[in-house]
Amino acid sequence: MATASGLRRIPSFFLYGEAPRDEDEPTLHVEPIEFRSAPHHWKIDPHVHRTLHQVIFVLHGRGVSLAEGVMVEYAPPALVVVPAGTVHGFEFEPGTEGFVMSMTDDVLREIARREPSIGFLFEKSTTLRFPSDTLRATDLASGFKMLTREFGRTLPGRSLAIEGLLKVVLANVLRLSHTPVESVEASAGRHRWLVTRFRELIETAFREGKSLADYAAALNVSQSRLRSACLSVTEQSPMQLVHARILLEAKRQLLYTSISVSEIAYGLGFDDPAYFTRFFSQRTGMSPRAFRSPQPPALG
Repeated sequence: MATASGLRRIPSFFLYGEAPRDEDEPTLHVEPIEFRSAPHHWKIDPHVHRTLHQVIFVLHGRGVSLAEGVMVEYAPPALVVVPAGTVHGFEFEPGTEGFVMSMTDDVLREIARREPSIGFLFEKSTTLRFPSDTLRATDLASGFKMLTREFGRTLPGRSLAIEGLLKVVLANVLRLSHTPVESVEASAGRHRWLVTRFRELIETAFREGKSLADYAAALNVSQSRLRSACLSVTEQSPMQLVHARILLEAKRQLLYTSISVSEIAYGLGFDDPAYFTRFFSQRTGMSPRAFRSPQPPALG
């Protein structure tokens, strides 16, 4: 049985099994599903990529995807979109065929500047299932195959070809997702950009107990402007977004670690574990101890 110290942290990787990297250089990686899954008996345990967004495209083979404690069974063909920072895992049917594409936020942002709907795809983890006829009406399978082949080459023009094929793949993911192409008004675009910056700030500061005034000052905007942007884009207030991130981290720690409830509370910036318990119970309908499973949830 794993010791408490062995369960203190959710595993964080660059690519699965690889240590996180410090460099900020834009990165794109693509490989067959079997390359990393077969050596692990087709099971990828819950983990997180702090800097990589992923698209998993399953051509053949059933399986289960897990994202933030929610399990979804799928049959092929299927797509799983995993934003950076999402705790996720998979159990693939042996012999599963498909591809895993990973890209840093810099790569995604550059494309999203031209097509904002691409950015919207990665706002939350999604498992998409669709008929084979629908897939055949797109260029997704051929795009992934060409991208994977080009990724393994060292021929002249490689980076140019990869850039073009990446856009082909993402455009087809967008079409299959049925996400409407939005005409973004200037004000809506400013709101979304501010909320994006706010969410990035939340990610670095949600454990510090900052007030709305602190967040607004750090973003160099008024509290009313920040509130207006958040309500417009997310239909939630700024502090609701902060609390949602705290709650998500609390659930992660309860599900995937053996840290005590008191330690989790202090680690999330609560001065009093009892207040943390009230905070958690009001939002989930159960106490932290009742929410916690004896073991991390299995994928099978």
